Parts: sequence; structure tokens; C-alpha cells
Amino acid sequence: MPDPRIVTVPLTPPQSVESTTAQVWEGSDPAAAAIVLAHGAGTDMSHRLMQRHAADLVARGHAVALFNFAYTEKGGRRPDPAPRLEQAWRDVIAALRPLLGADRPFVIGGRSMGGRIASMVAVDAESLGVDGVACLAYPLHPPGKPEKLRVAHWPSLTAPILLLSGDRDSMAPLDRLRQQLDAEMPDGLATLHVVAGADHSYRVRKSDGRTEDEVCVEVADVISEWTVKLGAS
Repeated sequence: MPDPRIVTVPLTPPQSVESTTAQVWEGSDPAAAAIVLAHGAGTDMSHRLMQRHAADLVARGHAVALFNFAYTEKGGRRPDPAPRLEQAWRDVIAALRPLLGADRPFVIGGRSMGGRIASMVAVDAESLGVDGVACLAYPLHPPGKPEKLRVAHWPSLTAPILLLSGDRDSMAPLDRLRQQLDAEMPDGLATLHVVAGADHSYRVRKSDGRTEDEVCVEVADVISEWTVKLGAS
């Protein structure tokens, strides 16, 4: 994969830093969707899976961007409160959408927390120019706290949303996830893709006869094909 363009994104106060860093790859297909992905709570944009997802999507012609939330840009490990994470997403969208091409479908998302916050921001999808949300391992509830469901914003969503969830994900048991999608998500908006054998981190067991590489290829294929329905080619 070619080296990314490094972009400095100004952040709206209050944040722990004045700006954050994004990596941007131009896509080879000008009609393919642009995709911006955010990292999970315990990582940053340099995490190997974030880089792998970016590489796989770039290889399929997409313009792709990754970025750090303010707390990881500063070197911290504890996530900021949700309102700050949401504002960082809004700032990133405002900065990167013109760079990635205003005439192509624009998708936001990410792994775990990054995807969840993207979906929260997407309640204002129309005003932000967001055409879809791709959530990799959506954290339906915090670890060990199944009573704290993270679905309060789902009924307000208007943009199509793709959830790629492992069938061994303890933070989103499939039966519970399907139940909440049926109960809280507007009809026809969500697409659930089950990643066989994968846990919350997309790890797979050797006994299942799958590799992480196969999982990553599957994830990229599903995301890329799903964006076609948003108008990409």
C-alpha cells in the first residue's frame, strides 16, 4: 500500500489537544465510496487491524482515512467522554470529506468504540453529508455489563448501517444483537453480517479452520460490496 498523506485536523474545544492526525489514502476508483474509520477504545490508528482494514479497502479502489481521537493523539489510554468523541468525529468529517471527494458516497465507521461513536454522529447524517455507517464489532454493551445496552440512538438513525459482528463476540451476542436490531433500528436500515468464528477482536481459533487473514479479506469484501448499494461502483 502506498504511504498515506498526513493531514492535521483542527479540533473544536474542549479537547485535550488542539488538533489530531489523520492518514489519508487516495482511491484508485473515483466512483468508489470514501471510507473513514475510527479506532477502538484500547488502540489508535496505528493498530495492525486498523492498518490492515485500510490497506484492504484501498486495494479495492476506495479512498480511505484513519484518525486518532484526541486522547490517543495526546498519548492517553482512557477514552474521552462521548460528547468529545462525537465532536472529534464531526471535526474529522468536516475536514476530510472535501479531501476525499464530495461527489462519491461518504461512509464513516470503525472498530468497536470508533464505530459506535460514528453511529451516534450519524443521527445527523444528512447535514453532515454521511451516506452510510460501517461498524466493525459494534459493542452492544460494555464488557460484563449486558444490562447497559448502547442502542438509545438507533431509532433516530436515517443512514444505512452495516454491522460486521463475530459469532463469538461477548460484547454483542448474536441473539441479543438481532433482538435489539429488530426492536430499535428503523426498518430496512441495518445490514448484519456475521463473521463466522470471530470474537470481538476478530480473532479466530485454529480449530475453526480460519485465519485472521481470511477474516480481514471477508470484512473488506463485505464493506466494499455494501457501499455499492449506496451508489458506489
